[in-house]
Parts: sequence; C-alpha cells; structure tokens
Amino acid sequence: MEYQNQQFLGSSKPKDEATFKNTGELNRHNCHYWSDVNPLWHRTVDNQHRWSLNVWCGIVNGYVIGPYFFNGNVNQHNFLEFLRDHLPGLLEEVDLETRQRIWVQLDGAPPHFARILRTFLNERYPNQWIGRGGPVAWPPNSPDLTSPDFYLWGYLKNTCYEQLQQDMMKRIRTDCAEIPRNVLLSTVRHFLRRIQLCIDANGRQFEHILNG
Repeated sequence: MEYQNQQFLGSSKPKDEATFKNTGELNRHNCHYWSDVNPLWHRTVDNQHRWSLNVWCGIVNGYVIGPYFFNGNVNQHNFLEFLRDHLPGLLEEVDLETRQRIWVQLDGAPPHFARILRTFLNERYPNQWIGRGGPVAWPPNSPDLTSPDFYLWGYLKNTCYEQLQQDMMKRIRTDCAEIPRNVLLSTVRHFLRRIQLCIDANGRQFEHILNG
C-alpha cells in the first residue's frame, strides 16, 4: 500500500469527500478537536436555512487536486461520472510520469464500493487502486490517517468557517490554492509516523505527541 517508499507516497492520490454547511456544523469524521481546557466544547448550530456542499479533493506531489463540487449527495452514479469525465481534466497539470505512477485511494464509503465503480477502477487503474473490494484492501474501521482526512478537511473547514459567506465554493477554491506546498508534502512524509504512533497507541489518541 502507501507504506512502500517516499516515491510511492508522493505519487499516490489520497482522495476523499467532505460536506461543508453554511451553519458551520463540523463532521467529526473529518475534523478532530483535542482540548485539555474544555472537554465539553461544542458549537451552536442554527438549523434554519441550511445548505451544504459535497466537495472532493485529492493530493498529488504536494499539490491539491480540485476541488470538485458534486451536485447533490454523492452516489455511485455521480461519483463514477466524476472519475470518468472530470478527474482526467483535474489531473492535466500533473506531469505524465507521475500520472502513470498514480494509485487511487478510496475509503469504504458505499458509493466507492459499488460494482460499477470497482469495474471502472479495475479497467482504468488495474492493480493501482486502494479501497474496499480493491486489489489493495481498505480496512473497515480506518483511523483516518491519510492527508485529506488528517489535515486537509480540518484546515479547510477551520478557515472557511472563520467567516461564513454565501459563495462558499469560491472560498474553498481560494483556501485550497493558498495552502503552501511544503505543508502538504509534510503531511505526506509524516504519514508513516502517524501509522506507527497509531499502532503504538493501540488505536487510541496519539495526536498530542505528534510534535513531541
């Protein structure tokens, strides 16, 4: 899997979707908060006039690929359309050598597990994709250590929710473009360390010792 070497870590394409809401409500599957001061921290949510965006992003060679915005909820059909018709365009700026070495990484979400998705991935990325039912399996209870889950979504939601605005798509695009490349490269390089710390902690919290 991703653990082979640094070259593999640089050319793999961890990819994921997240939901952004105008209420500022956070999906804690993507965002994690650790507090020694107030363990009962919470965010007030206004449930009136709600809207949400389902966003996809990938990371390749220290660059954010995307964002791509889904029309409505993510399902097997619009996700297949994205992989087939839109992802190639998003990867045009990636050099050919890297594109040839790319591994697609998916989590175990139901839209990613659909037969039509697995068939497409086996044809388009034979033996070069990671996910539920794929040539390299994805664990059913992932600890979310990949760069999008561990860093990208939390960063984007924190910056976007500092000042909510109607044109959230524009804000997300801007914030993606402003992430320094060295930061993204660092999240990829530290992937192996996160795995080892997670193992050492027997799956329990370890984020507080990352900078130790």
